[in-house]
Amino acid sequence: MKKVIFLVLMVQVALGQQESLRMVYPFIPLGINPAEAGLRGVASITGIYRKKPLFQQNLGGSSQQYFSFDMPIAQGKGGIGFLAYNTDQSYLLPQGGLAANLGLSAVGSYAMEWGRGNTLRFGGQVGIDQYPILDKTGTAVLRSSFGLGLIYTHDQLVVGISKPTREAPTYVRATYTMNLDNSFTTKFGSLVRLGSGDLKVDAHATVWYHEKVGAGLWYQGTGSEFGDAALLLSAEVALGRNFRVGYAYDLLGKQVALTTPMSSGVASGFHQIFIRYEIDTGNGKIAEFRP
Repeated sequence: MKKVIFLVLMVQVALGQQESLRMVYPFIPLGINPAEAGLRGVASITGIYRKKPLFQQNLGGSSQQYFSFDMPIAQGKGGIGFLAYNTDQSYLLPQGGLAANLGLSAVGSYAMEWGRGNTLRFGGQVGIDQYPILDKTGTAVLRSSFGLGLIYTHDQLVVGISKPTREAPTYVRATYTMNLDNSFTTKFGSLVRLGSGDLKVDAHATVWYHEKVGAGLWYQGTGSEFGDAALLLSAEVALGRNFRVGYAYDLLGKQVALTTPMSSGVASGFHQIFIRYEIDTGNGKIAEFRP
């Protein structure tokens, strides 16, 4: 009987699934497009701790961890890396089906250059995800995943299209970085999610002051765990060229009732804390600003 239930749920997942990794693409774009591997030109390690509420422990809360690593290889002609995530909730999706709560993927990319500053990157992803039968209970089932991505870059413009897993929607993302003057750098862009007749659009902008402090606003029409839109307010601080810390809060987060012995009330929105550390690979890219 459990096998029958699982097969039905997997069919529903194929109709529309939002994997955990797709929701944190503002800080881990590799989760959207495997062609991002090696794109920054340095070895990059990123970790995210995502929690709601931030301090109280209660039945309605959630904590999640995400990790990514990627680096260029073959003098920048390729890239390799991996993604990992762990969440304490395996929630039902409004479109039907279940979201995975544990996963690990290997990613790789290959780059071709032509003309003046034109680069085309091909990326692939292969991984394994854990799906429970029923929410937080039942037998966990491991399932393989495969994904492809393509990215075109020219100067400060980056345009990509990807399908991170075979069940995932198609994502189209574009970003552009512009230096306003000697003090401010702005990076803005959009993400479009296409799948099963469903069209969702994100828009974002981040402004950096003297390449040291950044503030961003991310509207995610592609949604959060419960299918609602998200509005992230983010702040980042660059501690040198290779270390960065940041924080983001979802202003449109789902309401959660607090039922702890020490407190009561309502909390909403995920807090996201991220750390990124980058390592020089000997190509001089570590000296460049990477918003």
